[in-house]
Amino acid sequence: MEDNWITSIGLDIGTSTTKFIVSQLLVQQTGDRFSLPGCQITDRRIVYTSRIYTTPLKNDYEIDMNALAELLAYEYEQSQTSLQHVKAGAVIITGETARKENAQTIIHYLAERAGDFVVATAGASLEGILAGKGSGAMMRSQHISGVVANVDIGGGTANVALFQQGKAVQAVTFHVGGRLIRLTGNGEALYISKQIQPWLQANGFHIQTGGMVTYKQLEQLCCRMNESLLSYLTGASAHHAELLLLEPPAAPLLPVDEIIFSGGVGQMMLKRQPQFMEEVTVHGDMGPLLASALRTVSQKYPVRIQDAAETTRATVIGAGMQNTEVSGATVYINESLLPIKNVPIINIPVEEDGQWRINSFHMRLRDALLQTKQLFDTEQDPPCAVALSSISYCTYAMLQSLADLLHHEFMTHFPEAACMIVICETDMAKALGQALAKRCKKHPEVICIDQVDFTHGDYIDLGLPVAGEAISVSVKTLAFL
Repeated sequence: MEDNWITSIGLDIGTSTTKFIVSQLLVQQTGDRFSLPGCQITDRRIVYTSRIYTTPLKNDYEIDMNALAELLAYEYEQSQTSLQHVKAGAVIITGETARKENAQTIIHYLAERAGDFVVATAGASLEGILAGKGSGAMMRSQHISGVVANVDIGGGTANVALFQQGKAVQAVTFHVGGRLIRLTGNGEALYISKQIQPWLQANGFHIQTGGMVTYKQLEQLCCRMNESLLSYLTGASAHHAELLLLEPPAAPLLPVDEIIFSGGVGQMMLKRQPQFMEEVTVHGDMGPLLASALRTVSQKYPVRIQDAAETTRATVIGAGMQNTEVSGATVYINESLLPIKNVPIINIPVEEDGQWRINSFHMRLRDALLQTKQLFDTEQDPPCAVALSSISYCTYAMLQSLADLLHHEFMTHFPEAACMIVICETDMAKALGQALAKRCKKHPEVICIDQVDFTHGDYIDLGLPVAGEAISVSVKTLAFL
């Protein structure tokens, strides 16, 4: 069995704070003469953590790019990390910071200067999933029979991810955070986020920027905000909770058995309740009171509260340690094409109700590629990654039919493409890649990988080989809201 350690970094630029970590990931090749070769990350170790910085902003609308670049350069020097040795990781902008005017420009600028294969990513669903991985919620869900919800509350948002049997199954985001209202020590409201204005009005909180807020008013507001959040998560939505949603979930949330709180507010839940407005506003916001109110309110709901393994650094640990996967060990890849970043994933079920029907699959494939041309920038190359899911068993005849249809439809819709990427849910990438290459004759080049979990995330990045033929992979979202 071969071992290979790779260096991964994480940079989390949040509403209130910015964190940086360096970790080592152990990639091992597995398999013997009785089984197919495999490859997996078997150990993850944090080797460096930065101090927690206040996120540098030029104003309420812009992030300070120069200050962030200097921060990253300083932390690379302090951690004794060399750019050429970084093979994985993520730069992620979270919370309200992701809505700053220059957020998208900055995240790509930083990613290009962070290492050979560091992804640029933002989006509330992915934030929640990464935080849940970093806090221990994903691992906890492997040890109980129910659903574990990780609630990561920072300065601008509460990102919730639901885990079951070690997998992220749902995600939802609320406008709940410590810096949504900023105050002076005597209670003057300096800033009120427009994201919570409808909820404030619906719940009878008539506060305005420049006005005064008493301790009692703020305590009532924090309790009501937490009640809205927890009532929604426990299936009995109250206090106009839907007005706090970033967007409604695609389906009703699964019943939650346990909740883990992470993020800066999760960390402050461990502290005593502030008694005066001066104590509440020690950071210039309502964070400490929101945290103590959450501790009190959560006891009223029929759900177990579990301690987090990590609170404040949960997202950056998830980004730096858990964002990276490895592909299967038997894949079809032209290494000269790598790395490839930001390729949209088109998920196409191969079977329907457990049955392989060639005509039905052909229609799904054709419609999906047609939709790709309408929704994505198909001038990029490759234009998309075709992800084949729902395959119970692939015969030789079925594999040849898949290759025929993939080649025909891809060339029909993207005749100028120089590369075709196919992701297989099951262990069949080598054989399918060879069948496709025979038909394509290098026009386009073919990359075919397998054993990648693409359930969550809209895009994929393909990195360099990390052990044998296996490559590093990150499935993510690039949604800026």
